[in-house]
Amino acid sequence: VDAGLRDADTGMFRRGPFLVLIEREWARAARYGGAVALLLVEIDRLRSLTDAAGPVVADALLAGLARDVGKRLRGADLLARYDDAQLAIFLPEADPTGALDVADRIREGVEKLTIPGLPAETRLTASLGVAVMRPASQPLAALLADAASATATARQAGGNCVRIAPPDRRRPVPRGSSSGGHA
Repeated sequence: VDAGLRDADTGMFRRGPFLVLIEREWARAARYGGAVALLLVEIDRLRSLTDAAGPVVADALLAGLARDVGKRLRGADLLARYDDAQLAIFLPEADPTGALDVADRIREGVEKLTIPGLPAETRLTASLGVAVMRPASQPLAALLADAASATATARQAGGNCVRIAPPDRRRPVPRGSSSGGHA
């Protein structure tokens, strides 16, 4: 695998290549039908952990998280270092229940991580945002925005939790329908 596609510290895809890959998957799902999900994972208090233990420990934390998350994903799922403090996971053919299950297993896994360089009493937690949409109804940018909003909601709730954006909330209501219908 080309080293330019992957983050050197964690081995995950970098944001740019990840976005190219999920755009392709999004287009495929739009063409053939099906829902997709995007999860954003943010370690709670990462900045204070970095300030206390140093950036090397923060990179080790994200690398450990990447290894742990990678064990919980299917072969078709894509994992990336989305930014300095977030991981992104793209789940093709994922319904809301499946995406929430994956997110909660990741959240529970974070609580069990042990990272060399962190004091043993350090309790790691994560805030996760989940967005699920049918690609035919929305652009990929809407999925990304919904996942970011759900992550912010999880963080505002105190962290160590999963929040989901309302599915297909931006989908226009079909004419003549009072309930909004279903896709």
